[in-house]
Amino acid sequence: MRTSLRGLPGRIFHKVADIMGQRVALPRCVQRAAAPAIAPAALMLLAPALATAGSSTATFTVSATVAATCQLSAGTLSFGQYSPGSGTTLHASTTINVQCTSGTNSPTLSLNAGTSGGTMTTRLMLGPSGTKLQYNLYTSGTYATVFGDGTLGSSKVPVTITGNSFATPVQVTVYGQLQDSAANQSAATPGAYADTITATLTY
Repeated sequence: MRTSLRGLPGRIFHKVADIMGQRVALPRCVQRAAAPAIAPAALMLLAPALATAGSSTATFTVSATVAATCQLSAGTLSFGQYSPGSGTTLHASTTINVQCTSGTNSPTLSLNAGTSGGTMTTRLMLGPSGTKLQYNLYTSGTYATVFGDGTLGSSKVPVTITGNSFATPVQVTVYGQLQDSAANQSAATPGAYADTITATLTY
């Protein structure tokens, strides 16, 4: 039994012409002669349109860990010029900036006694020829509680962290006092005096 293919080459050719954006009318004899070459080309052009692209998917996890972190920064506390015998008590203050990640639990801020041989009850600034001036640091402007490490009657200062304080630091003020005491009057020698205090945040 023979299957008639009559007219098929012409239709295939015109389908190819349509895909290429043009319609070409050829004599039937030319269509018959070109059919063997056109048919495979037509099938190749039509194959992408008839084929279905395959796909597959996969998932993966992205992770990170945030550690509880805090940072401190502070400015200089300067009493300015001290005039022995003037009867004037000098006051000054500075600010310690506390920056912590959100959720940091109840940190506390403490200060040491300094590097000039002082104690929590009497801090010292070292000056010319080893002379020293007495001063101290306090938790408030009433100068009633020494800002220290919790020893010898001094107190640490609790810091309240609400949210992430890296953008807006929590500020803790340190209040300093230098009295025109008999000890300072007798020890004072013209020149510069200084001490270095270490602030520690425990969290």
